Amino acid sequence: MANCVGRVLTRLARKCQIAVGSALQQYNLTAAEEPFLMAVLNNEGFTQEELTAYIGVDKAAASRTVRGLEEKGFLTRIQDPRDKRQNRVYPTEKAIEIGPKVRKELYKINLALTEALTKEEDDMVYALLDRIEENFKP
Repeated sequence: MANCVGRVLTRLARKCQIAVGSALQQYNLTAAEEPFLMAVLNNEGFTQEELTAYIGVDKAAASRTVRGLEEKGFLTRIQDPRDKRQNRVYPTEKAIEIGPKVRKELYKINLALTEALTKEEDDMVYALLDRIEENFKP
């Protein structure tokens, strides 16, 4: 199959994961941890279930990743006082401190991905990818 959108997206995703992992290594973060950290920085007090749905991973992966970020000192889980079955996830001071630096690294990667595109092409890429995602029901 000469033209396979899935293959192109997979290659691009792998390249992005490598770039993100390389850029965030200096902060003791992995590419897999980045979406969790950024989600919690942008949504303090998310429950672990909300975080799982927001990022789109399974509960076990989310639990492992949050635990790892907690062990590294980036996140803290606090039991919800209204619902003892729920843990709410908050960034630590360490996470809040590196947040702007991580955002800057991610911005540079995004810029590298799109720098050769015109504004119209950039808008078109986002529109087409959104449409592909909406249409894809595995």
